[in-house]
Amino acid sequence: MTKSLSGEPLDLTDGPAKGSDLFLIDGNNLAYRAFFALPPEIATSYGLPTNALLGFANMLFKLLTDYKPRGVVVAWDTRPTERHAAATEASVAYKAGRKPMPSILGAQFPHFRPIVEGFGYRNVDALGWEADDVIATLATEADRAGLATCVVSTDRDAFQLLSDRITLMMTPRGVASVEVYTPARLVARYGINPAQIPDFIGLKGDTADNIPGIPGIGEKTAAELLAKYGSLEGVLAHTSELTPARRKTLDAHAQQGRDAKSLATMRRDLPLGIQVADLVSAPPDRSGLAAILDRFEFKNIKARLHLLG
Repeated sequence: MTKSLSGEPLDLTDGPAKGSDLFLIDGNNLAYRAFFALPPEIATSYGLPTNALLGFANMLFKLLTDYKPRGVVVAWDTRPTERHAAATEASVAYKAGRKPMPSILGAQFPHFRPIVEGFGYRNVDALGWEADDVIATLATEADRAGLATCVVSTDRDAFQLLSDRITLMMTPRGVASVEVYTPARLVARYGINPAQIPDFIGLKGDTADNIPGIPGIGEKTAAELLAKYGSLEGVLAHTSELTPARRKTLDAHAQQGRDAKSLATMRRDLPLGIQVADLVSAPPDRSGLAAILDRFEFKNIKARLHLLG
């Protein structure tokens, strides 16, 4: 069980996500989790592998029936050319070392978006940017519009989006067992607030994205420094107050920390051409969903369509 800084069990139950107007889902993230959740041998009678598609459809179905949001957007990655360019300039091999997409998952990837559309919801991407940035842009606009929003992702960078109206639903074991964060729960776990997440990563780095931070600084030390100095810049401005060894390391790697913070900061102003009010203004059109489920031979989901309401 996840624990707070005091060592007590941390309440991460899904209550704060209930009643959300809008769900913003990281499509690539959910697709990968679906792929590894079910045996790769699952396929249609005509030979199309469907383990990831089935897992994805089941996860989406559960989210919709459990939480009944008024609107849903599934955001997808494109090659993050803007962030890769910034990383290259900073001599960072952004996301290097990640394994290539399994071929059996690649064969299924073109079919995820039609499933989303069948459920009556929107697929969104932005050329040159990641799903994170699409989600950050829409979440920020939804927050301004007063919409209660739930972000569905396992990317801890998304902690920076938390607000009084934005929750983060993490799915470490699929949507059957979720962890929901609010700003207060983030503070209880790490001792920092959402706005400090890029600073947190600037100090400790992010191994998942191959972003180096300051050598020798882990989560606990990063949180302690931010609690005292407020930001990465504040830490760097007060290195004279630290031990000689830590001061030397911070001074020597200050720019590396700044670069890490920049790479970890989500873009919130992409020109998506979407009005968030439109995403929750009308009931979803699911008139084509049954045909899509028939195409992939998802009989169990089709038999439960009445649960969507």
